[in-house]
Amino acid sequence: MAAAAALTAAITATLLVSGCGVLNKFGFGGRPDPITPEQSKAQVLDAARDIVNTTHLDIVKAVFWRSSCNDQGDPPYRSELLISRPLKESFDAADADDATLIDQLKTHGWHPATDFHTHGTALTKNNVVAVIGPQNAATPTRGLHLYGECRDYSSEKNQNSMEDTDLTTP
Repeated sequence: MAAAAALTAAITATLLVSGCGVLNKFGFGGRPDPITPEQSKAQVLDAARDIVNTTHLDIVKAVFWRSSCNDQGDPPYRSELLISRPLKESFDAADADDATLIDQLKTHGWHPATDFHTHGTALTKNNVVAVIGPQNAATPTRGLHLYGECRDYSSEKNQNSMEDTDLTTP
């Protein structure tokens, strides 16, 4: 009993001396390392431009938006970007093209996002996840979806406006 009380006192003293930084890292009432909406947007735009420039990806359209990281629509928010790519002539051709794209990205520092659950292939680099979705007969394009980190606490609630994005300019 005395050992437990001494341990509790030692932990309490350490946290008090260490300050809020330690408490925030453990999720006690703080926002761990928040980023601005501009930083959040730059995160996915930089990743998308890296992919396009590295792989010379054909793009039909690129669209940017912000989304909540929870079902209530509350903070934190993340930036998302969808790159629409042209369909291939067959599912086999699309699978082969995706395999080449994945290999190119892995060569340039992208690696499997093992904790991201999807029906496509998820890769990550610099805390951005890129999901390469399979070709679907019901859609006019193939998708490459980028997800930024859930660290934007200052975007407006329900900001679901989408904006076309040019990935050819820096």
